[in-house]
Amino acid sequence: MLRPRVRLASTRAALLLAALAGTLALAVGVAPVAGAASTTSYGGGYSPVGYWTGTATTALGATESVQMLFLPKSRFAVATPSGTFWGSWHSTGSKTFTYSFVRTLPGPNGTVVGSIDIRHSATFSSWDAFSSTGTATGYDLNGNVLFSGPVTSTATR
Repeated sequence: MLRPRVRLASTRAALLLAALAGTLALAVGVAPVAGAASTTSYGGGYSPVGYWTGTATTALGATESVQMLFLPKSRFAVATPSGTFWGSWHSTGSKTFTYSFVRTLPGPNGTVVGSIDIRHSATFSSWDAFSSTGTATGYDLNGNVLFSGPVTSTATR
């Protein structure tokens, strides 16, 4: 019972450290006001900047818990049970945005057998919740397409 809690704490710590590293790298810009990042808007709409928890679902119905961190200047990190991966996000409207990342494709015994390119289009249902739909395309180690299919996710702050 302690193992999932330790894994969640470890994941959050990894995202926090990644955010701090990203924030330090962005220090040449304007420093954010404390507490404002998670509720600020862009272009008259909502901003995904901040920490989110949610669930991702494949076309086959497999689900996994995810923790997402959207940073300023389009940086994005997602923590899944198989690791933490970096990507990017972009505003597409007052209540819409896209995000994408590439993650490893685990095989038997935890070996990496390829990668999965994941691309989502998201819509806010409120300032603290969004859902998204997208496509996951799997590649083997030689770059050959193994599969491609729809994915969905939901998340809250």
